[in-house]
Amino acid sequence: MVMREETIKSLEDPYKYHYKEEWLNTKDPDEQQLFEIFAFGNIKDLPENIILTSLMRSKLEKLTLVTLSEIYNELSYELIKEECQIEDDGIIESHLIQLQNIFKAEMDSVSKSMKFSRRFDCRDVYCHEKELTIIKNPRVTKEYLVQNLRSWETKLKQNILE
Repeated sequence: MVMREETIKSLEDPYKYHYKEEWLNTKDPDEQQLFEIFAFGNIKDLPENIILTSLMRSKLEKLTLVTLSEIYNELSYELIKEECQIEDDGIIESHLIQLQNIFKAEMDSVSKSMKFSRRFDCRDVYCHEKELTIIKNPRVTKEYLVQNLRSWETKLKQNILE
């Protein structure tokens, strides 16, 4: 798979974590698959035939970590290593520092765990704009968000405003 320089730069950009627009706009099927993974997937979704640069792999590890932050309030380094396919605790801690614009996390190097205290951003949301070719079940969809907002509304009305 030969990637355009523009695509490589976008996927390697250390400050960019959203790829839905590129996924929607690219005409190249190979690039579309890659942007689909970076927009909605995790490192385990990466097909074996797609080779990433080290910076792209690092980005996908970070995006997987962002996904984990959306699911869990507390994580062990072991779970992070397994889900992000990372072998070194130092890489985990480096990723957490680099993701400080996405979430605030407290690291405990002794117990090898971390807690998320605030979230400032999230992964791209799949709204069925076009068919997915790699990701089978995107975690965050428009329907998922609407359902959660309705649950919050109900909780707010029942428990807080009474």
